[in-house]
Amino acid sequence: MTETSTPTLRPAMVAALGRVPDVLADATAREGLLAVASAFPASLLAGPLGLELRLMGRPTVDVFASAVPRSEGFGSLVEALQRPLGGTCWADQSRAAGLAEVLQRWASGIGALPTVARYLLVEADAPSTTSAALAVPSIFLAPRAPRDRYLPGQPPNAFQRQPEATTVAVAELSGVWPDPATAQEFAAVADALPEAADVFAVGAMVSRRAGSSMRVAVRRLDPDGIHRVLTVARLPRQADTVAAWAAASPVADRAIAFEVGPGAESRVGLEVSPDHDWKEARLEGWPALLDFVVTQGLATPERAAVVTGLADAAGDPIWGLAHVKIAADAAGPLPGSKLYVGLITRAALPPAQRN
Repeated sequence: MTETSTPTLRPAMVAALGRVPDVLADATAREGLLAVASAFPASLLAGPLGLELRLMGRPTVDVFASAVPRSEGFGSLVEALQRPLGGTCWADQSRAAGLAEVLQRWASGIGALPTVARYLLVEADAPSTTSAALAVPSIFLAPRAPRDRYLPGQPPNAFQRQPEATTVAVAELSGVWPDPATAQEFAAVADALPEAADVFAVGAMVSRRAGSSMRVAVRRLDPDGIHRVLTVARLPRQADTVAAWAAASPVADRAIAFEVGPGAESRVGLEVSPDHDWKEARLEGWPALLDFVVTQGLATPERAAVVTGLADAAGDPIWGLAHVKIAADAAGPLPGSKLYVGLITRAALPPAQRN
């Protein structure tokens, strides 16, 4: 693969790894992140980035980035899917090219995506070895008419109002025909939500074998709401485990992530965090949350002990702790947990928030 002159995320990730302790990222994890960063354009720094770090098990560092249609970062992402940067290659180039074509149509106002989605979040998993081809990234969508802060009487967002169009949009990303069964299951979940709850993301794990299931993420649920939604999603055993975790957690901000539709995986994730914006880089509530995850046997004390040191409100980029994810399937809790850290350059903030 011929290298291009397009600047990549690699320099920014080299700098970021300088803040990550070795206990969270060994040499293999660092090499994997840099391999991924070399495939993505530096223009994605115009928005927030996210790092996913494991609090137990084999260390890995995966990266997230956001892009708005018709922005420079969005266009550069499309080009990177068509022609990988930095001498890298995609494990399935035909799927990468197909995804690029779908994103181009979105930017042109064609298809279901512009009807329901406002921007995307791209997730790039680090390869197991630096010589391995890169998995085609997963794509998650944020809704039009969002409800980032709930106000009584506020109408549902576009995903909840238009479940069929949302299902079609995710099917476009996956490169499959939309399945009516997926739309029906998603509509049932949307109908089961309490008034304040919000489907804040849907998505497609593009690197997997093509299928008609879709990932759904729901926020602002109490333990009873979590149990009800997962039961409607036909995940009753996971509902018991995850609702019990939510009730025991020392923090009040909770979200769940799961799949609906034929071929859906059985895993359910619970995202927990203190109730404040990660960009504030505040630490209130985090020691108690990390202690909780350790006592549940889902994080090692050594890794949990270094987490709060990642937050940095004074630097550029700003580093903030976003949430911890723990997961269960039908058999019960799954081992380990993941920490999500947000990074944003001051240039990417609104002018009034840069100082």
